[in-house]
Amino acid sequence: MGKASRVLSFCFAAVLAIALCVPALCYEGVSAKSTVKKNIMLLKDKRTEHDATVELVSLGDDAVPMLSEAAKSPAEKVSLRILVMEILGDIKSPAAIDAITAALSDSNVKIRRAAARSLGRIGDKRAVDALKEALSDFDAEVRYLAARSLQQIKDPEMSDVFIRLLGDSDVRVRIAAIDGLGDIKEEKSMDELSQLVSDHNDNVRLSVAVALGKIGNRAALPALNALLDDRNLKVRKEALKALGAVRDPSSIPSLIKIAERDYKEMRCEAVTALGDIGGNDVVPTLKKLLRDEMIDVRVAAIKSLARIGDQEFVKDLEPLLTDESTKVRKAARAAIDEIKSEKG
Repeated sequence: MGKASRVLSFCFAAVLAIALCVPALCYEGVSAKSTVKKNIMLLKDKRTEHDATVELVSLGDDAVPMLSEAAKSPAEKVSLRILVMEILGDIKSPAAIDAITAALSDSNVKIRRAAARSLGRIGDKRAVDALKEALSDFDAEVRYLAARSLQQIKDPEMSDVFIRLLGDSDVRVRIAAIDGLGDIKEEKSMDELSQLVSDHNDNVRLSVAVALGKIGNRAALPALNALLDDRNLKVRKEALKALGAVRDPSSIPSLIKIAERDYKEMRCEAVTALGDIGGNDVVPTLKKLLRDEMIDVRVAAIKSLARIGDQEFVKDLEPLLTDESTKVRKAARAAIDEIKSEKG
């Protein structure tokens, strides 16, 4: 066979392959659209809603165009549009952003709430501007969900917006803003966060402690020390965790005092914080607490010494291999193995 014949033969084969494949591809596209359309119809029946939802989520991006149209359509029932936006949130496709952000200006407050919630689950920065506008919505629930979605997106450029929201009248919005500042580790918010240690709401103060720990700046120490005297035990425990995260040696004296004398829950958190800070100044106290009468305190001291990881601690831990508590014995064995493995 000559060169020209071989070229013609190859071209014919290629054309034939394309001719065979294209109908199949077209059929697959039609089939996918039909499946999506069918399942959107099934969403309208409570008996088939769950299975249809599962299948639409599994179809992923293929389902997004038709779901987006349903989300925008004023002809559809509100309940269906809300469900469709929840599905789009589960799919997490950026292709759905335009349709959902459009729903933020819908006249129906339930639609706006669903849109604000779904945008956070998608987590795309292109939704930021629309969500910022939703922070002015007259409905407190929309404002809260918009703030929470902005927090989920974790955009560092949102720091000024979050700081402004710290003064919102809705406690949930304030908490979302606090969480957002903690997630992006915004150090310039330290003063504003510190002012909230006297907020009347326990959950606000709890979120402040968590956020200050995430930011991890020693400028948070005065606020965290104030929270150590909070009326709420959970807040005090989170303040101790945060002090461990900040890892400033100046916290050691107050942590030692709590580790030796406070409630059991507080003592354990203080011991853990001492281990997080580390250094020679915490070691004598941790060794002393290996003999504490409370099992959980002994375990916390064991784990803290293991994190510091000095080989000399092995001889202090070995007697605990015969401790009366199974929990202590297991912790001691794990700590010894961890310390020895670090040497190797």
